[in-house]
Formats: sequence, C-alpha cells, structure tokens
Amino acid sequence: MTTDILGPARHIIGSRYVESVQAYVLELTGLEVVKVVTSIADTLEYRHNQVRIDVDEDGNISGLRHG
Repeated sequence: MTTDILGPARHIIGSRYVESVQAYVLELTGLEVVKVVTSIADTLEYRHNQVRIDVDEDGNISGLRHG
C-alpha cells in the first residue's frame, strides 16, 4: 500500500504562488525541503525529503511532486 504524501496539499494547485506557501506545504506534508520549479531544467535533483512546487509562467502553482 502506498500513501499520497502530497494529498493534504494538493488543493493549492491552481492558486497563485506566494513565498509563504512553502511553510504551509511543509506543515501539511511533513517533508523538510521545498524547491520551487519554474522550468524543466530545474528537475534533475531528487531528494526523498523534498517537495517540488511547479509554478507556471503566470505565477500559478501548476503541480506538486515528491522528490
């Protein structure tokens, strides 16, 4: 059985990204590190304790990824 560690934070997808959302996502997920990703080139490093917040060109959160 797998659990969706990001499940409690997925409701922020589609919202405008603001810096304070980082602490909020860490609190909801229990992860330790946030990486804000604005391009495909930023996705090379994997960390088990990290959540990636994808932000589109309009400044909206387009996705969350573990690692």
